[in-house]
Amino acid sequence: MKPAAPDAALEAAAAAAEAPVNRPGKMMYRKRSTTPRPSPEQMQRQNDILQSAWRHFGAAAPVIAFLNTRHDQLEAQPLHLAVESAEGFERVERLLDHLALKL
Repeated sequence: MKPAAPDAALEAAAAAAEAPVNRPGKMMYRKRSTTPRPSPEQMQRQNDILQSAWRHFGAAAPVIAFLNTRHDQLEAQPLHLAVESAEGFERVERLLDHLALKL
């Protein structure tokens, strides 16, 4: 049997060194997200609008549907609008109040 050419052995060693190795004892880290984190005010508005919608609808499915579906009167998704600004939050609150009057 003929020994492998030195170039082939070097190429195989280089390829093995470049390949990622899954070592059981090593921790794998995720890359950091490039999207900015919400400010404390945005997180508070998100919490407040979620609680308000929950009080209005009383069940998870309608809350999720309302907050994540574009609404014609708002011309946006209520959750995004409420988190974006205090004025947007007020618009969503008014819409919820208006919907409550219809019931």
